[in-house]
Amino acid sequence: MLRELRIAHLALVDEATLPLERGLTMLTGETGAGKSLVAGALSLLAGGKAEPKLIREGEELAWVEGVFDLSENEAALGACGGLGVRVGGDGILVLRRELRREGRGRVLINGLVSSQALLEDIGGRLVAIQSQDQQRQLSRPAFAREFLDAALGLESELAAMREAVAEHQAAAAALAERQRESDLARRQQEMWEFQHRELVAMRLREGETDKLDEDLAVGRNARGLLEAASRALQDLSEGQPAAGELLGSAEKVLAPLEHTSARLGAALRLVRDAEAAVGEAAADLRRFVDGLEVDPARLDEWEERRAQYQALGRKYQRDVPGLIALRDELAQQLARQRNADQDVRGLEEALRAAATRAAEAALALRKARRDGATAVARRACELVRPLALPDLEMRFEIEPDLYASGPVELDGQRCRVTGHGADQVRLRVRTNRGEAPGEIGAIASGGERSRIWLGLSVLADRQAERPLLLFDEIDAGLGMDNARPVASLLAQLAESRQVVCITHLATVAVQGVRHWVVRKAARGRRTVLAVAEVTGEERVQEVARLLGGSVGSAGSPAAQDAYARELLGGRATTPATGI
Repeated sequence: MLRELRIAHLALVDEATLPLERGLTMLTGETGAGKSLVAGALSLLAGGKAEPKLIREGEELAWVEGVFDLSENEAALGACGGLGVRVGGDGILVLRRELRREGRGRVLINGLVSSQALLEDIGGRLVAIQSQDQQRQLSRPAFAREFLDAALGLESELAAMREAVAEHQAAAAALAERQRESDLARRQQEMWEFQHRELVAMRLREGETDKLDEDLAVGRNARGLLEAASRALQDLSEGQPAAGELLGSAEKVLAPLEHTSARLGAALRLVRDAEAAVGEAAADLRRFVDGLEVDPARLDEWEERRAQYQALGRKYQRDVPGLIALRDELAQQLARQRNADQDVRGLEEALRAAATRAAEAALALRKARRDGATAVARRACELVRPLALPDLEMRFEIEPDLYASGPVELDGQRCRVTGHGADQVRLRVRTNRGEAPGEIGAIASGGERSRIWLGLSVLADRQAERPLLLFDEIDAGLGMDNARPVASLLAQLAESRQVVCITHLATVAVQGVRHWVVRKAARGRRTVLAVAEVTGEERVQEVARLLGGSVGSAGSPAAQDAYARELLGGRATTPATGI
């Protein structure tokens, strides 16, 4: 709850501090005294628009500060933690908004500079300002749906709906991603298949190009190689004289002398080794010469095979091991594509199942709404008619949220589906007998919308998550007597939260557990606003002032005083039990 509201240099206010308590607080003052300034200050703390013209004349800085006690509000504490705002062990949260005539204003949360977006998020969770301008949201289909669901207590149905929609969205996202991958792969599949066939047909073998290079080198130089090998063979073994023959002759000369000299023995061994080596070389050359019969057709085959390798290498920018790896990669890609097609079929089935569950949840939610809508409208009318709306009629229109490309089909119709279901819910009202029901924004006046809002808030308790409610001009257009039910509902609403009401009627003002008065006064050459709590005789006097002509234009001050005491003595207030 809001423990204290501080205002400085805002409009006509120099400085003002309003301590607040649980329950219902009333704010009164003469017409034009600036009662709505409190609503404006709270709006700033909730992230409302700040304009330099709000700064008091002669000042460069205006500020509003709210001291909130969240010690008993686990939801608000959790929200602050989730937003990265630290709240001390005492649960105190201080929101401050500064307006500057020149330059940008500042937002401070617990003394730390912050953003307006964060202030709007946090302040919007703590404060709800129900002014005539804000009642226009009653016309929104979302409001009618939210109110009806809250009044019917459809939390479990909505939870099932959200779960089903989340499951459907996850299934749709998984299918879309796999289809995207599959479509991309399918566009490439023809190319992959061609490349794979080309590489498989090549019968790639690692090391084959090295062998081809060697064979081609031999084949292309066969004549020169044959001539060279033949001459060498002639010199080694077939010529006159040949190297082998000369070495044999030397061996015969040295052999008898082998044991006469160690040096001659060593020389003989070298001669014998040379003779053996020459013999082996001659044999190799003979085999080479005898086998060097190159078939031109075979040479052409080698040339063509090597050219194929070179062409593939240039095409794919890979060597032979790289081409082999690419062939295997393409085979795997094609296999994955076949599996992906199977996966798509499985994901399509999962999406159909999720759509069925979402449709079932949406139909269950629609049935619950339609089954309970008439009773809720009747209870709402019973609650709001005493608020000077005796001819009020309400009805809910629940229609499918049709969408040709909707993900689910309900009763043969394609619908848009969200966590709120697949319905459009509208609230139709009639405030005067004989009129046709219509949108509340077009049918009801500002004061009527405020009172309808009050009744619906009590019925659905729809603002429970925001512990502070401020009602501005809720009694607009009402007389003293027909405002009594309004005051009673305000007191009822204040049993579960903090409520501040700006009023001009005595029968409403006496219901507050605290009563503040805004007064305008002259200070030197300037006009200032002062806000002060009234108790005891001061409150009696303020209530008597509010009565004014309500007792009758000829009513005496004594009669007004007596009636004020009667109202204050007989007010039915119920202490707040918590927020």
